[in-house]
Amino acid sequence: MNKRPKQVYYPKQLRMRKGLPLLILTIAGMSACVKPKIYKAEVRTRELGEARESVFVKELQDRKAETAKLTETVGALNRTIGNQETMLADLRTELSSRTQQMGESSSKLISEKIALEKELAATKAQLDNRSAIVQKVRNAQNERKLQLDNLKNNLTKVFEKSEGVAISMEGETVVVNFNDKYLFDLAGINVNANGKILLSNLAGYLSNHPDIDVDIVAFTDNALPKDNKILKDTWEWSLLRATTLVRLLIRDYNINANQMTPVGKGEFYPITSNETPEGRQKNRRTLIVFRPELLKIPTAE
Repeated sequence: MNKRPKQVYYPKQLRMRKGLPLLILTIAGMSACVKPKIYKAEVRTRELGEARESVFVKELQDRKAETAKLTETVGALNRTIGNQETMLADLRTELSSRTQQMGESSSKLISEKIALEKELAATKAQLDNRSAIVQKVRNAQNERKLQLDNLKNNLTKVFEKSEGVAISMEGETVVVNFNDKYLFDLAGINVNANGKILLSNLAGYLSNHPDIDVDIVAFTDNALPKDNKILKDTWEWSLLRATTLVRLLIRDYNINANQMTPVGKGEFYPITSNETPEGRQKNRRTLIVFRPELLKIPTAE
């Protein structure tokens, strides 16, 4: 078994130099005292050592570069973490502020809700009250219409066999329209025989209903009766016609005077032209306006 040749150590300065002249001188100097075989082994060992050193140096440089990159990355991460911590602190502050605001808003909303509920309850009470009043008004209006319908139906029965009578409902009154030729004579002043029958039917209803007031409204045409020397104008003529009927009802049928009001309208409310005898005869008319005491309409308190 061959013994391993003794390793020869050279100064570091000699090992690091790679110049050819120095190597030749070194080899020449050593050749005088080192055997060729040992010399080759030493050269080989040195070359391997230098190769490993180069690898170690390269690896050290790489590690330094990696360390520099890692240091830079860590610095960037630290800055990012610092920014994120700042953002997190800001978010916590904002969350706390919003939580406080939400608490205040919640309290405010609860107060507003309570106030709105009270207002709603008051409004509902007012609406209920008004609805009740509206319903009472509707009921009263229906009752008033029923009163007028009944009055009209009753008067229709009273005059159902009479000629020259028209019955209608106008607003809150019932109107009985007497055609002039069935009530007055040709001169338009005195009541004729058929007119007395009409007045008798009218008096029978009024005496049985003393709570109903009537207006006796007389109209004329624009020509005063012939041979008339008393009447000054158609107003006076129409009022004379109305008072004549009132006096007959009081005198002959004992109707309360306070129940009747005579009204003269004269020629000023014609329903047709006064140019013909037929037109003038239509304009001479008498209306008995019934004003029953209707149910009162409720008013809001």
